[in-house]
Amino acid sequence: MQLATGSARLSQQFGALQRTVGAAAQRRCLAAARRGGLQVCAGVNPNAERSLMGEDFGARDATAGEIGSNFGEKVLGNYNTEHVIKPPEAMNEIMGLQSKKCVPCEGGVQALGETDVNRLAKQCAGWRVTKNAAGVDCIQHEWKVRNFRAGLDLFQRIAVIAEEEKHHPDLHLTGYNTVVAEMTTHAANGLTENDFIMAAKINEIEVEDLLPKRKPKFWA
Repeated sequence: MQLATGSARLSQQFGALQRTVGAAAQRRCLAAARRGGLQVCAGVNPNAERSLMGEDFGARDATAGEIGSNFGEKVLGNYNTEHVIKPPEAMNEIMGLQSKKCVPCEGGVQALGETDVNRLAKQCAGWRVTKNAAGVDCIQHEWKVRNFRAGLDLFQRIAVIAEEEKHHPDLHLTGYNTVVAEMTTHAANGLTENDFIMAAKINEIEVEDLLPKRKPKFWA
């Protein structure tokens, strides 16, 4: 009887220990995800994870304290790198912005509502929804290129697509090496699907050869 009682007590204690360890591991996983970790916590439902963290958890920006420590000079990489969340390649096949064609717009066409703008913006990595100098809704992308000539070269590459689609962005070259593209539909006085189709196609342009060459950095 004593042996049975001892075995039952041991089993209860072992079960309690397992629950404690499991809860601690789950808390560590959730904390890592909040800090930018990409791991999936064992035993946590992915849907519950997404409801807690959202879809956009991943790399984070450096804190003020980290920037002040100049850690970026001691490690591989740059603290001020812009983090862009790119949609999965499979999404392109499902959503198909790159495969669509811009349609002619005439007077009376309606601009997209906020819900549709936000839905389409998620498919155009690196483009942000803002307003242009006239106060009209637009989407904007900025590139830092190698030099003035590289900026003009990027203009030409964008122009090829714009002519094919018959939908033209506003292009700006400032400070000799900053290229900004703005997309809006003048006939709608706002954003239409054409703007996002163009943004998706511009994202397919090869620009690596136009970007500044980064100085090599080494691990501390």
